Amino acid sequence: MSGASEPDATAPEPPADADPDPSDEPWRRLNPLMLLVHPLRELIRYLPVLLLALVAGAAGGEPWWAYVLSGLGIVFGILRFFTTTYRITPTHVQVRRGVLNRRTRSAPRDRIRSVDVDSTILHRIFGLAIVKVGTGASHGQEELEFNALALRDVPALRDELLRLAPPAEGEHAEEPTNLSRWEPRWVRYAPLTLSGVASILIVAMAALQLNFFEGGILTRLAIVRQGIGWISHLPLLTTALWGAAGLIVVASVVAMVRYALSYGGFSIRRAGPTTLHISHGVLRARQITLDETRLRGAQLSEPLSLRVAGAASAHAIMTGLGRQRGGVALLAPPGPREEAVRIAAEVLGSRLPLDLPLIEHGRRARRRRYTRAASFAGLLALAALVLQLAGLVAPSIWWVFAVIVPASALLAADRWRGLGHALLPGWLIAQSGSLNRRRAVLATDGIIGWTIRRSYFQRRAGLATLIATTAAGRHRVTIPDLPDGDVWPIIEAISLKHEEITSGQYLARYAAAL
Repeated sequence: MSGASEPDATAPEPPADADPDPSDEPWRRLNPLMLLVHPLRELIRYLPVLLLALVAGAAGGEPWWAYVLSGLGIVFGILRFFTTTYRITPTHVQVRRGVLNRRTRSAPRDRIRSVDVDSTILHRIFGLAIVKVGTGASHGQEELEFNALALRDVPALRDELLRLAPPAEGEHAEEPTNLSRWEPRWVRYAPLTLSGVASILIVAMAALQLNFFEGGILTRLAIVRQGIGWISHLPLLTTALWGAAGLIVVASVVAMVRYALSYGGFSIRRAGPTTLHISHGVLRARQITLDETRLRGAQLSEPLSLRVAGAASAHAIMTGLGRQRGGVALLAPPGPREEAVRIAAEVLGSRLPLDLPLIEHGRRARRRRYTRAASFAGLLALAALVLQLAGLVAPSIWWVFAVIVPASALLAADRWRGLGHALLPGWLIAQSGSLNRRRAVLATDGIIGWTIRRSYFQRRAGLATLIATTAAGRHRVTIPDLPDGDVWPIIEAISLKHEEITSGQYLARYAAAL
Protein backbone atom coordinates (compact mmCIF):
# COMPACT_ATOMS: atom_id res chain seq x y z
CA MET A 1 0.00 0.00 0.00
CA SER A 2 1.44 3.32 -0.99
CA GLY A 3 0.67 6.70 0.51
CA ALA A 4 1.78 8.63 -2.56
CA SER A 5 -0.40 11.49 -3.67
CA GLU A 6 -2.00 11.67 -7.09
CA PRO A 7 -0.74 14.88 -8.68
CA ASP A 8 -0.90 13.32 -12.14
CA ALA A 9 -4.56 12.30 -11.89
CA THR A 10 -5.74 15.80 -12.67
CA ALA A 11 -2.82 17.08 -14.76
CA PRO A 12 -3.84 18.68 -18.06
CA GLU A 13 -3.44 16.58 -21.20
CA PRO A 14 -1.98 17.93 -24.42
CA PRO A 15 -4.37 18.34 -27.34
CA ALA A 16 -5.25 15.11 -29.14
CA ASP A 17 -3.53 16.22 -32.35
CA ALA A 18 -0.38 17.56 -30.65
CA ASP A 19 2.91 15.69 -30.69
CA PRO A 20 4.43 16.13 -27.19
CA ASP A 21 7.40 13.94 -28.11
CA PRO A 22 8.96 14.79 -31.50
CA SER A 23 10.99 11.58 -31.48
CA ASP A 24 12.67 9.95 -34.43
CA GLU A 25 11.12 6.63 -33.43
CA PRO A 26 9.34 5.28 -36.54
CA TRP A 27 5.61 4.65 -36.60
CA ARG A 28 4.68 0.97 -36.77
CA ARG A 29 1.63 -0.89 -37.97
CA LEU A 30 -0.27 -3.55 -36.13
CA ASN A 31 -0.05 -7.23 -36.98
CA PRO A 32 -1.14 -7.88 -40.61
CA LEU A 33 -3.38 -10.74 -39.46
CA MET A 34 -5.81 -8.11 -38.23
CA LEU A 35 -6.82 -7.87 -41.92
CA LEU A 36 -8.60 -11.15 -41.25
CA VAL A 37 -9.73 -10.50 -37.69
CA HIS A 38 -11.42 -7.13 -38.13
CA PRO A 39 -13.56 -8.05 -41.16
CA LEU A 40 -14.65 -11.28 -39.47
CA ARG A 41 -15.45 -9.39 -36.27
CA GLU A 42 -17.51 -6.86 -38.18
CA LEU A 43 -19.31 -9.71 -39.92
CA ILE A 44 -20.15 -11.25 -36.54
CA ARG A 45 -21.29 -7.86 -35.27
CA TYR A 46 -23.72 -7.59 -38.16
CA LEU A 47 -24.89 -11.17 -37.71
CA PRO A 48 -28.28 -10.07 -36.27
CA VAL A 49 -28.79 -7.92 -39.37
CA LEU A 50 -27.95 -10.84 -41.63
CA LEU A 51 -30.27 -13.08 -39.60
CA LEU A 52 -32.98 -10.52 -40.18
CA ALA A 53 -32.33 -10.71 -43.91
CA LEU A 54 -32.55 -14.51 -43.90
CA VAL A 55 -35.75 -14.53 -41.83
CA ALA A 56 -37.21 -11.84 -44.07
CA GLY A 57 -36.40 -13.94 -47.11
CA ALA A 58 -38.15 -16.95 -45.57
CA ALA A 59 -41.18 -14.80 -44.73
CA GLY A 60 -41.42 -13.25 -48.18
CA GLY A 61 -39.37 -10.06 -47.78
CA GLU A 62 -35.91 -8.99 -48.98
CA PRO A 63 -34.27 -6.17 -46.98
CA TRP A 64 -31.35 -5.35 -49.30
CA TRP A 65 -30.08 -2.72 -46.88
CA ALA A 66 -28.98 -5.49 -44.47
CA TYR A 67 -26.36 -6.72 -46.96
CA VAL A 68 -25.20 -3.16 -47.68
CA LEU A 69 -24.62 -2.41 -43.97
CA SER A 70 -22.75 -5.68 -43.51
CA GLY A 71 -20.54 -4.95 -46.53
CA LEU A 72 -19.71 -1.44 -45.26
CA GLY A 73 -18.77 -2.89 -41.88
CA ILE A 74 -16.34 -5.30 -43.52
CA VAL A 75 -14.78 -2.50 -45.61
CA PHE A 76 -14.26 -0.33 -42.50
CA GLY A 77 -12.71 -3.31 -40.73
CA ILE A 78 -10.12 -3.63 -43.51
CA LEU A 79 -9.40 0.10 -43.57
CA ARG A 80 -8.55 0.06 -39.86
CA PHE A 81 -5.29 -1.73 -40.59
CA PHE A 82 -4.13 0.92 -43.05
CA THR A 83 -5.21 3.85 -40.85
CA THR A 84 -3.80 2.66 -37.47
CA THR A 85 -0.17 3.15 -36.48
CA TYR A 86 1.64 3.41 -33.16
CA ARG A 87 5.02 4.06 -31.65
CA ILE A 88 6.64 3.83 -28.22
CA THR A 89 9.20 6.55 -27.55
CA PRO A 90 11.38 6.96 -24.46
CA THR A 91 8.78 9.30 -22.93
CA HIS A 92 5.40 8.63 -24.62
CA VAL A 93 3.12 5.99 -26.07
CA GLN A 94 1.24 7.23 -29.14
CA VAL A 95 -1.51 5.75 -31.30
CA ARG A 96 -2.86 7.17 -34.57
CA ARG A 97 -6.16 5.84 -35.86
CA GLY A 98 -9.40 6.78 -37.57
CA VAL A 99 -10.91 6.23 -41.02
CA LEU A 100 -12.91 9.41 -41.50
CA ASN A 101 -11.76 11.31 -38.41
CA ARG A 102 -8.02 10.94 -37.82
CA ARG A 103 -6.91 11.17 -34.18
CA THR A 104 -3.60 10.86 -32.37
CA ARG A 105 -3.71 9.79 -28.74
CA SER A 106 -0.62 10.15 -26.57
CA ALA A 107 0.14 9.23 -22.97
CA PRO A 108 3.31 9.83 -20.95
CA ARG A 109 4.93 6.54 -20.05
CA ASP A 110 5.36 7.56 -16.42
CA ARG A 111 1.55 7.69 -16.09
CA ILE A 112 0.91 4.11 -17.19
CA ARG A 113 -0.83 2.27 -14.34
CA SER A 114 -2.14 -0.95 -15.90
CA VAL A 115 -1.88 -3.12 -18.99
CA ASP A 116 -4.99 -5.10 -19.93
CA VAL A 117 -4.63 -7.98 -22.40
CA ASP A 118 -7.86 -9.18 -24.01
CA SER A 119 -7.90 -12.08 -26.45
CA THR A 120 -11.25 -13.11 -27.88
CA ILE A 121 -11.66 -16.54 -29.43
CA LEU A 122 -11.29 -14.95 -32.86
CA HIS A 123 -8.01 -13.29 -31.84
CA ARG A 124 -6.73 -16.49 -30.25
CA ILE A 125 -7.31 -18.44 -33.47
CA PHE A 126 -4.86 -16.11 -35.24
CA GLY A 127 -2.48 -15.79 -32.26
CA LEU A 128 -3.37 -12.15 -31.56
CA ALA A 129 -4.43 -10.07 -28.57
CA ILE A 130 -5.79 -6.62 -27.76
CA VAL A 131 -3.59 -4.59 -25.42
CA LYS A 132 -5.18 -1.69 -23.52
CA VAL A 133 -2.97 0.74 -21.63
CA GLY A 134 -4.56 2.41 -18.61
CA THR A 135 -3.27 5.73 -17.29
CA GLY A 136 -4.16 7.91 -14.33
CA ALA A 137 -6.40 10.19 -16.42
CA SER A 138 -9.67 11.07 -14.69
CA HIS A 139 -11.08 13.67 -17.06
CA GLY A 140 -12.48 11.62 -19.91
CA GLN A 141 -9.34 10.38 -21.63
CA GLU A 142 -9.79 6.97 -23.24
CA GLU A 143 -7.42 4.04 -22.87
CA LEU A 144 -4.73 3.55 -25.47
CA GLU A 145 -5.60 0.42 -27.43
CA PHE A 146 -3.44 -1.78 -29.63
CA ASN A 147 -5.76 -4.03 -31.65
CA ALA A 148 -4.16 -6.36 -32.50
CA LEU A 149 -0.65 -7.52 -31.54
CA ALA A 150 0.94 -10.95 -31.72
CA LEU A 151 0.57 -12.88 -28.47
CA ARG A 152 4.27 -13.68 -28.42
CA ASP A 153 5.10 -9.94 -28.34
CA VAL A 154 2.71 -9.08 -25.48
CA PRO A 155 4.87 -10.06 -22.44
CA ALA A 156 7.83 -7.97 -23.59
CA LEU A 157 5.58 -5.02 -24.44
CA ARG A 158 3.82 -5.27 -21.07
CA ASP A 159 7.12 -5.28 -19.19
CA GLU A 160 8.35 -2.33 -21.23
CA LEU A 161 5.22 -0.26 -20.65
CA LEU A 162 5.19 -0.92 -16.91
CA ARG A 163 8.96 -0.45 -16.77
CA LEU A 164 9.51 -3.92 -15.34
CA ALA A 165 13.23 -4.42 -15.73
CA PRO A 166 14.40 -7.96 -16.52
CA PRO A 167 16.69 -9.61 -13.95
CA ALA A 168 20.34 -8.72 -14.27
CA GLU A 169 22.80 -11.26 -15.59
CA GLY A 170 23.45 -13.89 -12.96
CA GLU A 171 20.26 -13.08 -11.04
CA HIS A 172 17.24 -15.34 -10.92
CA ALA A 173 13.79 -14.03 -11.71
CA GLU A 174 11.52 -13.97 -8.68
CA GLU A 175 8.96 -16.75 -8.75
CA PRO A 176 5.38 -15.44 -8.95
CA THR A 177 3.40 -15.84 -5.73
CA ASN A 178 -0.01 -17.38 -6.41
CA LEU A 179 -2.71 -15.85 -4.23
CA SER A 180 -5.66 -17.82 -5.56
CA ARG A 181 -6.81 -20.16 -8.30
CA TRP A 182 -10.29 -20.86 -9.64
CA GLU A 183 -12.02 -24.03 -8.49
CA PRO A 184 -14.68 -25.70 -10.69
CA ARG A 185 -16.99 -26.20 -7.69
CA TRP A 186 -17.53 -22.44 -7.56
CA VAL A 187 -19.77 -22.77 -10.61
CA ARG A 188 -22.61 -23.71 -8.28
CA TYR A 189 -22.85 -20.04 -7.30
CA ALA A 190 -23.47 -18.97 -10.91
CA PRO A 191 -27.31 -19.32 -10.87
CA LEU A 192 -27.39 -16.94 -7.90
CA THR A 193 -25.76 -14.13 -9.91
CA LEU A 194 -28.86 -13.71 -12.14
CA SER A 195 -26.60 -13.45 -15.20
CA GLY A 196 -28.60 -16.22 -16.88
CA VAL A 197 -31.84 -14.27 -16.50
CA ALA A 198 -30.14 -11.19 -17.94
CA SER A 199 -28.93 -13.20 -20.96
CA ILE A 200 -32.44 -14.54 -21.60
CA LEU A 201 -33.92 -11.04 -21.36
CA ILE A 202 -31.37 -9.73 -23.87
CA VAL A 203 -32.28 -12.49 -26.33
CA ALA A 204 -36.00 -11.87 -25.76
CA MET A 205 -35.61 -8.12 -26.37
CA ALA A 206 -33.62 -8.80 -29.54
CA ALA A 207 -36.38 -11.13 -30.75
CA LEU A 208 -39.04 -8.49 -30.04
CA GLN A 209 -37.07 -5.85 -31.92
CA LEU A 210 -36.60 -8.26 -34.80
CA ASN A 211 -40.35 -8.87 -34.89
CA PHE A 212 -41.00 -5.15 -35.38
CA PHE A 213 -39.43 -5.26 -38.85
CA GLU A 214 -41.51 -6.14 -41.91
CA GLY A 215 -44.81 -6.16 -40.02
CA GLY A 216 -44.16 -8.96 -37.50
CA ILE A 217 -41.53 -10.96 -39.32
CA LEU A 218 -41.20 -13.66 -36.67
CA THR A 219 -44.91 -14.31 -36.17
CA ARG A 220 -45.23 -14.92 -39.92
CA LEU A 221 -43.05 -18.02 -39.63
CA ALA A 222 -45.00 -21.30 -39.49
CA ILE A 223 -43.09 -22.78 -36.55
CA VAL A 224 -43.65 -19.64 -34.44
CA ARG A 225 -47.38 -19.57 -35.21
CA GLN A 226 -47.72 -23.26 -34.31
CA GLY A 227 -45.92 -22.73 -31.00
CA ILE A 228 -48.11 -19.77 -30.06
CA GLY A 229 -51.23 -21.74 -30.97
CA TRP A 230 -50.18 -24.71 -28.81
CA ILE A 231 -49.42 -22.52 -25.79
CA SER A 232 -52.68 -20.56 -26.12
CA HIS A 233 -54.72 -23.76 -25.61
CA LEU A 234 -53.06 -24.54 -22.26
CA PRO A 235 -54.61 -23.37 -18.95
CA LEU A 236 -53.18 -20.07 -17.70
CA LEU A 237 -51.93 -21.53 -14.40
CA THR A 238 -50.27 -24.46 -16.16
CA THR A 239 -48.59 -22.13 -18.64
CA ALA A 240 -47.33 -19.88 -15.83
CA LEU A 241 -45.95 -22.77 -13.75
CA TRP A 242 -44.26 -24.51 -16.68
CA GLY A 243 -42.93 -21.19 -17.94
CA ALA A 244 -41.45 -20.29 -14.54
CA ALA A 245 -39.88 -23.75 -14.17
CA GLY A 246 -38.45 -23.62 -17.68
CA LEU A 247 -37.08 -20.14 -17.10
CA ILE A 248 -35.33 -21.22 -13.89
CA VAL A 249 -33.76 -24.27 -15.54
CA VAL A 250 -32.65 -22.47 -18.71
CA ALA A 251 -31.39 -19.41 -16.77
CA SER A 252 -29.40 -21.62 -14.39
CA VAL A 253 -27.76 -23.54 -17.23
CA VAL A 254 -26.93 -20.34 -19.13
CA ALA A 255 -25.52 -18.74 -15.98
CA MET A 256 -23.28 -21.73 -15.22
CA VAL A 257 -21.98 -21.87 -18.78
CA ARG A 258 -21.27 -18.13 -18.79
CA TYR A 259 -19.58 -18.36 -15.39
CA ALA A 260 -17.33 -21.25 -16.46
CA LEU A 261 -16.37 -19.50 -19.71
CA SER A 262 -15.76 -16.12 -18.05
CA TYR A 263 -13.86 -17.20 -14.93
CA GLY A 264 -12.42 -20.57 -15.89
CA GLY A 265 -8.68 -20.61 -15.27
CA PHE A 266 -8.90 -17.61 -12.93
CA SER A 267 -5.67 -16.91 -11.13
CA ILE A 268 -4.21 -13.97 -9.26
CA ARG A 269 -0.53 -13.75 -8.46
CA ARG A 270 2.24 -11.34 -7.65
CA ALA A 271 4.78 -11.17 -10.45
CA GLY A 272 7.02 -8.75 -8.55
CA PRO A 273 7.18 -6.62 -5.42
CA THR A 274 4.62 -4.12 -6.78
CA THR A 275 3.02 -6.01 -9.67
CA LEU A 276 -0.27 -7.86 -9.53
CA HIS A 277 -1.22 -10.14 -12.42
CA ILE A 278 -4.82 -11.34 -12.87
CA SER A 279 -6.00 -13.69 -15.63
CA HIS A 280 -9.23 -15.53 -16.39
CA GLY A 281 -11.40 -16.76 -19.25
CA VAL A 282 -11.69 -19.88 -21.39
CA LEU A 283 -12.83 -18.79 -24.84
CA ARG A 284 -12.05 -15.12 -24.23
CA ALA A 285 -8.82 -14.84 -22.26
CA ARG A 286 -8.36 -11.73 -20.11
CA GLN A 287 -5.13 -10.65 -18.42
CA ILE A 288 -4.56 -7.45 -16.49
CA THR A 289 -1.32 -6.38 -14.88
CA LEU A 290 -1.66 -3.76 -12.14
CA ASP A 291 0.78 -1.45 -10.42
CA GLU A 292 0.16 -2.08 -6.70
CA THR A 293 1.57 1.30 -5.74
CA ARG A 294 -1.79 2.63 -7.01
CA LEU A 295 -3.83 0.29 -4.83
CA ARG A 296 -6.21 2.27 -2.63
CA GLY A 297 -8.40 -0.40 -1.03
CA ALA A 298 -10.75 -3.30 -1.62
CA GLN A 299 -14.48 -3.85 -1.94
CA LEU A 300 -16.61 -6.88 -1.08
CA SER A 301 -19.82 -7.28 -3.08
CA GLU A 302 -22.54 -9.43 -1.52
CA PRO A 303 -25.84 -9.40 -3.43
CA LEU A 304 -28.72 -10.88 -1.45
CA SER A 305 -28.83 -14.03 -3.58
CA LEU A 306 -25.12 -14.71 -3.03
CA ARG A 307 -25.23 -13.72 0.62
CA VAL A 308 -27.88 -16.35 1.36
CA ALA A 309 -25.43 -18.99 0.08
CA GLY A 310 -22.47 -17.49 1.98
CA ALA A 311 -20.81 -16.19 -1.19
CA ALA A 312 -19.30 -12.89 -2.31
CA SER A 313 -16.95 -11.34 -4.85
CA ALA A 314 -14.03 -8.96 -4.29
CA HIS A 315 -12.59 -6.05 -6.25
CA ALA A 316 -9.53 -3.86 -5.85
CA ILE A 317 -9.94 -0.09 -5.70
CA MET A 318 -7.15 1.37 -7.82
CA THR A 319 -6.24 4.50 -9.70
CA GLY A 320 -5.45 4.48 -13.40
CA LEU A 321 -7.85 1.73 -14.51
CA GLY A 322 -9.82 3.88 -16.93
CA ARG A 323 -13.38 5.11 -16.89
CA GLN A 324 -14.90 1.84 -18.12
CA ARG A 325 -13.67 -0.07 -15.07
CA GLY A 326 -14.78 2.67 -12.68
CA GLY A 327 -11.62 2.34 -10.59
CA VAL A 328 -12.15 -1.30 -9.60
CA ALA A 329 -10.49 -4.52 -10.79
CA LEU A 330 -11.70 -8.05 -10.15
CA LEU A 331 -9.87 -9.86 -7.35
CA ALA A 332 -12.21 -12.80 -6.70
CA PRO A 333 -15.16 -13.97 -8.84
CA PRO A 334 -18.42 -14.95 -7.10
CA GLY A 335 -17.43 -17.73 -4.75
CA PRO A 336 -17.10 -18.58 -1.04
CA ARG A 337 -17.10 -15.43 1.07
CA GLU A 338 -14.13 -16.52 3.16
CA GLU A 339 -12.09 -16.90 -0.03
CA ALA A 340 -13.03 -13.41 -1.23
CA VAL A 341 -12.11 -11.95 2.17
CA ARG A 342 -8.80 -13.82 2.21
CA ILE A 343 -7.79 -12.69 -1.29
CA ALA A 344 -8.68 -9.06 -0.58
CA ALA A 345 -6.65 -9.13 2.65
CA GLU A 346 -3.68 -10.70 0.83
CA VAL A 347 -3.75 -8.02 -1.84
CA LEU A 348 -4.03 -5.22 0.71
CA GLY A 349 -1.08 -6.70 2.58
CA SER A 350 -2.63 -5.65 5.86
CA ARG A 351 -3.66 -7.46 8.99
CA LEU A 352 -6.86 -5.43 9.05
CA PRO A 353 -9.77 -7.93 9.06
CA LEU A 354 -12.24 -7.15 6.32
CA ASP A 355 -15.15 -8.66 8.24
CA LEU A 356 -14.69 -6.80 11.53
CA PRO A 357 -17.79 -5.40 13.33
CA LEU A 358 -18.93 -1.89 12.42
CA ILE A 359 -20.45 1.02 14.31
CA GLU A 360 -24.24 1.25 14.00
CA HIS A 361 -25.82 4.55 12.96
CA GLY A 362 -28.39 4.84 15.73
CA ARG A 363 -32.14 4.69 16.13
CA ARG A 364 -32.89 7.52 13.70
CA ALA A 365 -31.16 5.71 10.83
CA ARG A 366 -33.00 2.52 11.79
CA ARG A 367 -36.35 4.32 11.87
CA ARG A 368 -35.64 5.80 8.45
CA ARG A 369 -35.15 2.32 7.00
CA TYR A 370 -38.57 1.19 8.23
CA THR A 371 -40.21 4.49 7.23
CA ARG A 372 -38.97 4.16 3.65
CA ALA A 373 -40.17 0.54 3.49
CA ALA A 374 -43.60 1.56 4.81
CA SER A 375 -43.79 4.45 2.35
CA PHE A 376 -43.08 2.11 -0.55
CA ALA A 377 -45.81 -0.30 0.56
CA GLY A 378 -48.17 2.66 1.05
CA LEU A 379 -47.57 3.93 -2.49
CA LEU A 380 -48.32 0.48 -3.89
CA ALA A 381 -51.50 0.32 -1.81
CA LEU A 382 -52.58 3.73 -3.12
CA ALA A 383 -51.94 2.61 -6.71
CA ALA A 384 -53.95 -0.59 -6.08
CA LEU A 385 -56.83 1.44 -4.66
CA VAL A 386 -56.90 3.76 -7.66
CA LEU A 387 -56.87 0.83 -10.07
CA GLN A 388 -59.66 -0.92 -8.17
CA LEU A 389 -61.85 2.21 -8.11
CA ALA A 390 -61.26 2.55 -11.85
CA GLY A 391 -62.44 -1.03 -12.33
CA LEU A 392 -59.11 -2.17 -13.80
CA VAL A 393 -58.31 -4.78 -11.14
CA ALA A 394 -60.37 -7.07 -8.92
CA PRO A 395 -60.51 -6.78 -5.09
CA SER A 396 -58.34 -9.90 -4.90
CA ILE A 397 -55.37 -7.64 -5.67
CA TRP A 398 -55.16 -6.91 -1.95
CA TRP A 399 -53.97 -10.46 -1.29
CA VAL A 400 -50.68 -9.43 -2.88
CA PHE A 401 -49.97 -7.21 0.12
CA ALA A 402 -49.83 -10.28 2.32
CA VAL A 403 -46.44 -10.76 0.65
CA ILE A 404 -45.44 -7.14 0.00
CA VAL A 405 -45.78 -5.86 3.57
CA PRO A 406 -43.73 -8.60 5.31
CA ALA A 407 -41.16 -8.51 2.50
CA SER A 408 -40.76 -4.73 2.91
CA ALA A 409 -40.30 -5.11 6.66
CA LEU A 410 -37.71 -7.87 6.23
CA LEU A 411 -35.86 -5.80 3.62
CA ALA A 412 -35.78 -2.80 5.99
CA ALA A 413 -34.41 -4.98 8.79
CA ASP A 414 -31.73 -6.40 6.52
CA ARG A 415 -30.76 -2.94 5.27
CA TRP A 416 -30.37 -1.84 8.88
CA ARG A 417 -28.20 -4.82 9.75
CA GLY A 418 -25.99 -4.06 6.77
CA LEU A 419 -25.51 -0.37 7.61
CA GLY A 420 -22.36 0.68 9.42
CA HIS A 421 -18.89 2.17 9.27
CA ALA A 422 -15.56 2.23 11.08
CA LEU A 423 -12.52 4.49 11.11
CA LEU A 424 -9.25 2.87 12.08
CA PRO A 425 -5.71 4.25 11.75
CA GLY A 426 -5.13 4.50 8.01
CA TRP A 427 -8.45 2.91 6.97
CA LEU A 428 -12.05 3.93 6.37
CA ILE A 429 -14.61 1.13 6.22
CA ALA A 430 -18.19 1.60 5.02
CA GLN A 431 -20.98 -0.88 4.39
CA SER A 432 -24.55 -0.46 3.16
CA GLY A 433 -27.24 -2.09 1.05
CA SER A 434 -29.34 -5.22 1.15
CA LEU A 435 -30.19 -6.38 -2.37
CA ASN A 436 -26.62 -5.47 -3.31
CA ARG A 437 -24.59 -5.07 -0.12
CA ARG A 438 -21.11 -3.66 -0.47
CA ARG A 439 -18.32 -3.21 2.06
CA ALA A 440 -15.53 -0.87 1.00
CA VAL A 441 -12.17 -0.75 2.78
CA LEU A 442 -10.40 2.42 1.70
CA ALA A 443 -6.96 3.70 2.64
CA THR A 444 -7.39 7.17 4.11
CA ASP A 445 -4.35 8.49 2.21
CA GLY A 446 -6.26 7.71 -1.00
CA ILE A 447 -9.11 10.12 -0.15
CA ILE A 448 -8.88 13.37 -2.12
CA GLY A 449 -12.17 15.05 -1.19
CA TRP A 450 -15.46 14.90 0.70
CA THR A 451 -19.11 15.49 -0.12
CA ILE A 452 -21.80 15.89 2.53
CA ARG A 453 -25.32 15.36 1.21
CA ARG A 454 -28.54 15.96 3.17
CA SER A 455 -31.98 15.45 1.70
CA TYR A 456 -35.05 17.13 3.19
CA PHE A 457 -35.99 14.01 5.13
CA GLN A 458 -32.43 13.45 6.30
CA ARG A 459 -32.27 16.99 7.68
CA ARG A 460 -35.47 16.40 9.63
CA ALA A 461 -34.02 13.16 11.02
CA GLY A 462 -30.63 14.67 11.86
CA LEU A 463 -28.80 12.44 9.39
CA ALA A 464 -26.40 12.97 6.49
CA THR A 465 -24.68 10.99 3.76
CA LEU A 466 -20.89 11.29 3.76
CA ILE A 467 -19.10 10.55 0.47
CA ALA A 468 -15.33 10.05 0.27
CA THR A 469 -14.01 10.60 -3.25
CA THR A 470 -10.82 9.06 -4.59
CA ALA A 471 -8.70 9.33 -7.71
CA ALA A 472 -9.83 5.82 -8.68
CA GLY A 473 -11.99 6.73 -11.67
CA ARG A 474 -15.65 7.18 -10.74
CA HIS A 475 -15.26 5.17 -7.54
CA ARG A 476 -16.31 6.70 -4.25
CA VAL A 477 -17.13 5.37 -0.79
CA THR A 478 -20.54 6.35 0.56
CA ILE A 479 -21.63 6.27 4.21
CA PRO A 480 -25.42 6.81 4.15
CA ASP A 481 -27.57 8.06 7.04
CA LEU A 482 -24.70 8.99 9.33
CA PRO A 483 -25.66 10.95 12.48
CA ASP A 484 -24.84 14.64 12.09
CA GLY A 485 -22.52 14.56 15.08
CA ASP A 486 -20.28 11.92 13.49
CA VAL A 487 -19.73 13.60 10.12
CA TRP A 488 -17.10 16.20 10.93
CA PRO A 489 -15.13 14.08 13.44
CA ILE A 490 -14.53 11.56 10.64
CA ILE A 491 -13.47 14.27 8.18
CA GLU A 492 -11.20 15.95 10.71
CA ALA A 493 -9.60 12.68 11.78
CA ILE A 494 -8.67 11.91 8.17
CA SER A 495 -8.22 15.26 6.42
CA LEU A 496 -6.87 17.44 9.23
CA LYS A 497 -4.72 14.67 10.73
CA HIS A 498 -5.87 15.32 14.32
CA GLU A 499 -4.55 11.91 15.30
CA GLU A 500 -3.96 12.72 18.96
CA ILE A 501 -7.40 14.28 19.54
CA THR A 502 -10.21 13.45 17.14
CA SER A 503 -9.00 10.05 16.00
CA GLY A 504 -8.18 9.02 19.55
CA GLN A 505 -11.68 9.93 20.70
CA TYR A 506 -13.17 8.12 17.73
CA LEU A 507 -11.18 4.94 18.41
CA ALA A 508 -12.26 5.00 22.04
CA ARG A 509 -15.89 5.35 20.98
CA TYR A 510 -15.46 2.53 18.45
CA ALA A 511 -14.02 0.22 21.12
CA ALA A 512 -16.87 1.10 23.47
CA ALA A 513 -19.47 0.43 20.75
CA LEU A 514 -18.07 -3.05 20.18
